Amino acid sequence: MGIQHWFSKRAITEKQTLGLILPGGGARNAYQVGVLKAVEELLPDAQQSPFPVVTGTSAGSLNAGMIASRSSDFSDGLHRLLGMWENLHMDMVVKTDAKTATKTGARWIWSFASGGMGQSQPKALLDNTPLRSLIENHVNLARMRQCIQAGQLQALGITASSYGRGASITYFEGDESLPDWERTRRYGTQTRLRIDHFMASIGIPVVFPAVKLKNEYHGDGSMRESAPLSPALHLGANKLLIISVRNPPDQTSFHREPVYPNLGQIAGYMFDTLFIDRLDADIERLDRINFALTKTRQSSFRHNDSLLRPIEFLVISPSVDIREIVAKHTKSFPRSMRVLLSGLGAMTKEGRPLTSYLLFDSAFARELIELGYEDGYAQRDKLQELLEL
Repeated sequence: MGIQHWFSKRAITEKQTLGLILPGGGARNAYQVGVLKAVEELLPDAQQSPFPVVTGTSAGSLNAGMIASRSSDFSDGLHRLLGMWENLHMDMVVKTDAKTATKTGARWIWSFASGGMGQSQPKALLDNTPLRSLIENHVNLARMRQCIQAGQLQALGITASSYGRGASITYFEGDESLPDWERTRRYGTQTRLRIDHFMASIGIPVVFPAVKLKNEYHGDGSMRESAPLSPALHLGANKLLIISVRNPPDQTSFHREPVYPNLGQIAGYMFDTLFIDRLDADIERLDRINFALTKTRQSSFRHNDSLLRPIEFLVISPSVDIREIVAKHTKSFPRSMRVLLSGLGAMTKEGRPLTSYLLFDSAFARELIELGYEDGYAQRDKLQELLEL
């Protein structure tokens, strides 16, 4: 996707509120940390976070929670985030021991063989119980509330998908004046955030178990998130930094003899659709609205009960194909994971998209962080203009 931006003519009296949008991407979300590292270098020392509004989805919710909970000291939050990703191992996210893998595999085999008639149905392919401890150890919700009370954070929004309602729900905590919202299959609800909200947002269907919030089960926030930019705008942001994890377009596939897709390739394609496609579509929609407003020579206009106005935004996404990076690190998967992924065909070249989402490994994360930093630094002039430095 590269870099896109829109710089609108704004009323001088309008308060500028910068929103940080961190969409999902599994292990790829280490890239976002590298971009934020470039942002941190542009800021004066000991400065509070430049992002009063922070929203996150799926694995992006973990990054969002850590940045929001350190809004009083952006450098501290960034360095803690770097430390987590640079020392990450698969067993900090999922149980990888042979006993757990064998037990889970046996349950799935029995479930298929019995036609789902067994009393103990498997909830997911992987047991992500360790992920809860990881979030608890790194996302300080009490400190996040202190930042809200001090006026250093306007809102943190975490998006999950309701299996019951078939809708996208952004659970947010922030300024009490922020209203809830309701759109077609999209809701915003002010609540007291808990670790369960993060676990629900990261609940990749089939891969990770669903999480019960109130009286309904939720899964990964990317599933029903038809308008990923919307929550930050509802929470008061009027300009945006969006850090995507999309690969550059693969132009070479048209010139190769096609190979029938295996399960790993199909799953990777589904993950691309889950985490990336809706974000791209929403960015295109925002770009069209900005263009239309300039052509009408209006600074804003109302559509139903919504105020449409030009939104200044900057998108940063990988300049290098992450699938090529992950190829160097697939041996880092624990043996139990390699067996599972090999059975799906995910350890082949065609299965790299899937492995790039699931390889929670420090060496892979460090390379993505470095790539994110280089991409962010290459756009430092646009970042400075967005940050008004």
